[in-house]
Amino acid sequence: MDNFYVSPTEFASISGVSRQTLIFYEKKGIFLPAYKNEKGYRFYLMSQLDIIATIQSLQKIGLSLEEIKDYIEHRNAQSTYELFSNKINTLKEIITTYHKMINMMETKCQLITKANQILTDMVYIEYRDEIKIIKSDYIPFNSKEINQYKILGEHIKYRKKQNHSLGHAISGMVEWKKMLKSKRKKTFYQYYYTILDNQLEDENYDIIPSGNYLVIYHKGTYETSYQSYHLFLDYAKKNHLVLDDIAYDESLIDELTEANPQNYITQISVKFKKELE
Repeated sequence: MDNFYVSPTEFASISGVSRQTLIFYEKKGIFLPAYKNEKGYRFYLMSQLDIIATIQSLQKIGLSLEEIKDYIEHRNAQSTYELFSNKINTLKEIITTYHKMINMMETKCQLITKANQILTDMVYIEYRDEIKIIKSDYIPFNSKEINQYKILGEHIKYRKKQNHSLGHAISGMVEWKKMLKSKRKKTFYQYYYTILDNQLEDENYDIIPSGNYLVIYHKGTYETSYQSYHLFLDYAKKNHLVLDDIAYDESLIDELTEANPQNYITQISVKFKKELE
């Protein structure tokens, strides 16, 4: 490349970097004119195009101006390797986060679609594949309500720490037969849980077993889902079914989707088998 001087306007036009940006870089000490004459006019060398292109590239991968200045002044093959290796890892983490965000939004769209296709207050039979979950600590049925919320808070913190908060909403397990016999006027969960993606790293998890389930779709607040549990008993009696003791409450329409809690839709599932004849 021929090495001759050009004005800031000419250099800006050739490099694609605005004159104001060149002045800003100069003030920050990142990229300086090659020459100033006695009148204070600035001039750049064409050989500086490589440096300005490098600065623009480093900004695109997320380096701060301070990091760029230090890199330009001290760069060598080893420091470049270390810089890019670290940035690759950072970008991979960002990509993973964006993939989780996309999955969360796709899941929400699927749940909304399902909620629009079902009828509430009737019983469905559905086959469910095994589902991997993370469970909270156990909440005894006779516990005070404040204990339920404390454990919910711990589960929320864990989801955030493990970056599960971009996935499925928090769900709940209920000892539903006890719930029907009790005097409680709100659904009381024995566990909170989070549905996991299939790909897991080193993390302990539980499962919701595969099998046939009775499923009810309850419309209303989370606290009122227990009001639909009696439908399980009615259906099981008519069809000679034996029902498990645990119900799984999972949100289709929740606070992220709907402003009015009365319009929430909760999928309630109970595993069953046929009575022995």
